[in-house]
Amino acid sequence: MRSFVIVALIALFFAGMASAQAETPTPGGSAIVILGSDPEHLNAAISTGYPIGAVGANLYSALLYLDADGAPHGELAESWTVSDDDLVYTFTLRPANFHDGEPLTSADVVYSMEEVLAPNHGRFLNAYRAVESIEAPDDATVVITLSEPYAPLISLLTVFDAPILPRHVFEGSDPLTNPANQQPIGSGPFRFVEWVRGERVVLERFDDYFLENALLDRLIYRIVPQDVARGVALEVGEADLVWGFYMPTADLDRLDANPDVDVWRGLTIPSLYFVFVNTDTPALSDARVRQALMHAIDREQIVEQAQGGLGEVAAGPFGAGFGYAYDEATDYRTLYPYDPERARELLADAGVGDLSLDFVYDSARGAFAAAAEIMRDNLRQVGITLNVEPVERSVMVERVYGRQYDLSMQSFTSSGDPAIGYHRIYLTAEPGTNFVNATGYGNPEVDALLAEAAGLADQAARAEVYARALEILALDVPTLVMFDELSTQASAANLRGLLTRLDQRDGLEFAWFAQ
Repeated sequence: MRSFVIVALIALFFAGMASAQAETPTPGGSAIVILGSDPEHLNAAISTGYPIGAVGANLYSALLYLDADGAPHGELAESWTVSDDDLVYTFTLRPANFHDGEPLTSADVVYSMEEVLAPNHGRFLNAYRAVESIEAPDDATVVITLSEPYAPLISLLTVFDAPILPRHVFEGSDPLTNPANQQPIGSGPFRFVEWVRGERVVLERFDDYFLENALLDRLIYRIVPQDVARGVALEVGEADLVWGFYMPTADLDRLDANPDVDVWRGLTIPSLYFVFVNTDTPALSDARVRQALMHAIDREQIVEQAQGGLGEVAAGPFGAGFGYAYDEATDYRTLYPYDPERARELLADAGVGDLSLDFVYDSARGAFAAAAEIMRDNLRQVGITLNVEPVERSVMVERVYGRQYDLSMQSFTSSGDPAIGYHRIYLTAEPGTNFVNATGYGNPEVDALLAEAAGLADQAARAEVYARALEILALDVPTLVMFDELSTQASAANLRGLLTRLDQRDGLEFAWFAQ
């Protein structure tokens, strides 16, 4: 039996203090965080959507959290053990309350995982296939038993992939339509105050939080649909934090030169930018056409011009973020270099001409708009008309995951392991489940190989299995992988205590303003 006893309070304290160096944190104040669009709702257990996770990370809590280096620590879990065969995980919970004052117990954990996360959460549902049972032998103990090993389980049990909901609020209702999705009750460091659609979501410090109380009085998530206005809001003091997901890369050099703004560039969690291809569209059902699209799109131009150089051209179906999930033999840079002439040959071989495709994307993503224009010009050169359709995020989600599109640009985080974040791009999925495979592509051999890889803790063994899966995916090309993301964020120069967790949206309870 391996035992991991986590002194979470001490770990959290020092993690929060690290970026502040010798300064003494000053409590109080409100931080204004920019979102590019309204969340569809505020239930982080039924969606992996970026704005939902941004709010939910500070509203909900989970069994564990990952520090800035990706190491797991206890959050709701005071300690945990893993059996020698890697099949039984036992968690001991610390005392905690929801924001409405009700105690959080193991029954809430079991309910959240079995009844809400397993059917609805794009990353959790894939892991749940390996779960045999989740039990609560007493109020402070949760036992997860697997039918087969799932190597990244510990990394999965964070607020982004396994937030805990109050059973007493959701039980007996449809979690997709429960009113608490609009007025959420969590157990995190901040509690919900108000949501004015199109303007702001407001959270305030929860003074009965089970760990160290947040330093800030409140978080105000301000909705700014116009990408050009986000950097300006920072410069004029109307915002304090913008993550790279919503930051126009063209603004970064200007913001970098502003002494009142701090700009950070780096890599936290590998993330992929890609284009879903709807294989229900007759022409796109032919792999030769999808290969032609890869040759026709100048991915280097997209990285340099649409992303301001903040990315690495895709090196394969899973990018280059994980060495064990990369194989030189399936490197897209050599298999599918920018080659319009080869694209025309493949289209001719497939008998496709005068093709018109609808390209749907989230209008709040400025980099997507720039990429769309580059792709439209690229594809025009090989005889394909790209109809660019920017739509509000909620409309994009409905259309793409209902397969009412031809092409759609997306970005997925790996959540620290390809089995958690990237497998869902390729695993067979039915229409209607958000933030999973929306292409209609399904290959039982790929499904089996990815399931096998997920159960292997040894990276060399995983690499061998991934190589077989990559060989198939690199020929089928169900998704056009564009590039690996390089993360950024811009913040007010006096805002301290950021980047204490692996995901930059998490850990805002440690943020504070220097005087």
